[in-house]
Amino acid sequence: MKNGKQFKIEYFLGFLNSKLSFYIVDCLNPTVNTQVGDLKRVPVLYDETYVPVVEEHVRRCIAIKRFVARSSIFEEEYSTNPFLSSGSFNLSQYLNTENHLLSQVLLNEAIINEKIFDAYELTATDKGIVLAKERESIGGLPVCIKAKVDYLADEEATKNFPLDSIYSYVESLPEKEYKVDEREAIENDFPSLYQSNNNLEEFCIRHKVNPINVWYWFKQSNVIPQQRMRTLAMEFLADMIREILMDDEDGIVPLVSDAGGKILIDCIEEKFRSKGFSMAQFSSFDSVLGRNISDYLDNHFFAELSDHLNLFMYLPKTPFIWHLSSGPEQGFDCYIIIYKWSRDKLMRLKSVYIEHRERALINRQSDLAEKNSAEAQNEKDKIFKQLKEIEGFKQKIDELLTEGYNPILDDGVGKNIAPLQKKEMIPYDVLNPGQLKKYLNADW
Repeated sequence: MKNGKQFKIEYFLGFLNSKLSFYIVDCLNPTVNTQVGDLKRVPVLYDETYVPVVEEHVRRCIAIKRFVARSSIFEEEYSTNPFLSSGSFNLSQYLNTENHLLSQVLLNEAIINEKIFDAYELTATDKGIVLAKERESIGGLPVCIKAKVDYLADEEATKNFPLDSIYSYVESLPEKEYKVDEREAIENDFPSLYQSNNNLEEFCIRHKVNPINVWYWFKQSNVIPQQRMRTLAMEFLADMIREILMDDEDGIVPLVSDAGGKILIDCIEEKFRSKGFSMAQFSSFDSVLGRNISDYLDNHFFAELSDHLNLFMYLPKTPFIWHLSSGPEQGFDCYIIIYKWSRDKLMRLKSVYIEHRERALINRQSDLAEKNSAEAQNEKDKIFKQLKEIEGFKQKIDELLTEGYNPILDDGVGKNIAPLQKKEMIPYDVLNPGQLKKYLNADW
């Protein structure tokens, strides 16, 4: 409540994320640690001329962000992976539409900044002081004429979010014809787009260019940033594996043969077909992923999934799919899903899956007993190491059970995975040393 008026949350979101708000907060507390008390001291102005407009543009930003989030498996709004929605691994159309929508967000933010400036009746000099420190809104930077025309005419990208509320603003943007070398300098950097934190906004800030121009030039370039493609491929694979494990009776699927069930790569191939992909598309997925899919599952997926879910650097990673492994010889390897993991499943892992695998290796060892070729000898040596590795893995399971290991979903990833990491039963350290110590000692 301010001056007898009731603010909606959208207005506060718009104001607190405006350049004027950041400038004021920095004046009140120039350190990197903004406190609640600093925000309370910021003068919030209610002007009925501007509040409804700010709220409208904030709501549009939120709606677009939620819509875009539907394409990421790790977001609450997740609906479907772009590969599934398009039925192919061609990302051009998806990225063009996504860039168009994210450009809309940046344009809405530029409008919000202007409305906040107007509400506070800042002079041109005052605005200049604020923008000299906070930088000009990239959504207000000049655009080339052709990019502006095409942006406003893109029916595919605007079918869910028409440009009504920003159309006149885009039309009024200052125009600029870019020199060949200026445009090439930006286009040559397109392969870096989406690497690390270099998203569309950061890319535009670094190059001091309107996102409409980037959308237009990127669309014409037909560049597919490899990092983004492989991230989406990993998310696509994670979604498939999640479905496979959730559909499985006990949520345990082996990576190695002769372990009492279909191996994961075969399940994935079946899942590809059930999703409407051809065998040719399945065979070409290696190039999309950037690795052989079997090698990726054995050696890279669990680590990349864990790293991808490291949302906050000071909090533990939270993979929902785990890779359990007896060791580098692959005596026994499997994937499990945390939603079905329990003490009973750990016992079943040993009594069913590992038992099947061990028996098959012993039988194969017997078949090779009388063979003395170099190939046979190499295989016998491999089996010997695998059986020894399995014996050690079974001992670790027995130790866990004796120690009372009883994973409970509500305890979260950290507490449930810590004992497995301590006994080196997973091939990648999800928890850092401090987190491991904390969760091993947790008694909640």
